[in-house]
Amino acid sequence: MLWKRHIPILIVAVIGSLTLFGWFVDEPNIKAFVDDDATQWFDILASFAIFLGGFNLLKMQMQKVLRKKKGWQYSLFAIGGFILAIIAGFFYKGNPDVAWGTHVTADGTLFKWIFTYMFAPLGATMFALLAFFVASASYRAFRIRNFEATLLLVAGIIIMIGRVPLGSSISSWFIMYLLVLIGGVVINSVFKNKQYTAIFVSVGIIIVTSAGSSMGWPLDQPGIFYLPHLQEWIYMNPNVAGTRSIMMGIGLGIFSTSIRYILGIEKSYIGE
Repeated sequence: MLWKRHIPILIVAVIGSLTLFGWFVDEPNIKAFVDDDATQWFDILASFAIFLGGFNLLKMQMQKVLRKKKGWQYSLFAIGGFILAIIAGFFYKGNPDVAWGTHVTADGTLFKWIFTYMFAPLGATMFALLAFFVASASYRAFRIRNFEATLLLVAGIIIMIGRVPLGSSISSWFIMYLLVLIGGVVINSVFKNKQYTAIFVSVGIIIVTSAGSSMGWPLDQPGIFYLPHLQEWIYMNPNVAGTRSIMMGIGLGIFSTSIRYILGIEKSYIGE
């Protein structure tokens, strides 16, 4: 019990306390431990974890092939790619003039060829397919159920159109006419009166037309209705604020989880 439970908890508590509170204590030895030693230990543990994860993946794929489970033919490609990458990384350079270690990035080596002509195209294909899943998820997320979902839908459309060349070709005056029509739809939905709707739309069209005629119909004026400017404002203001809020929440979550490990409340790393 002592070696399996209390000693691991004590090690985690001591090292965790030094690493966490080392960011708040101005002491050279603790600062050197946090910046250098702890980082190197993490890299060493991560290296072993990568090897364990890779061999575990190979084990699972081989079991799938041996047991002829559904889709076992695809596991053959995974096993073959794993073995080929190991050979190219540790046993065969392909270019005798290149030193070991630099052969993973130097031209003319087997590893570089695999990365350029196999891994990169496969990665591009995966992200190309991912775009369709993102579109499907966006369709489900952007369904107008309430006011917040409506804002999310409008902001998403503005961001997507404003960041493509088509968005810079859409006049701000077209957006203003579109807003007048949308306002008419809202007025009709609220008051259920065609006269109110017709008056609102007519007055809005007259105002926009008069303003456009007096200004000479510039493409990017008024700037607030020009999609590239509007999407940039959304991206740099509400989006940044939301991102910072999420990062603050993540930081608080990391702190609370660290405290749970340091105090010994969380014991999942010892199997409890």
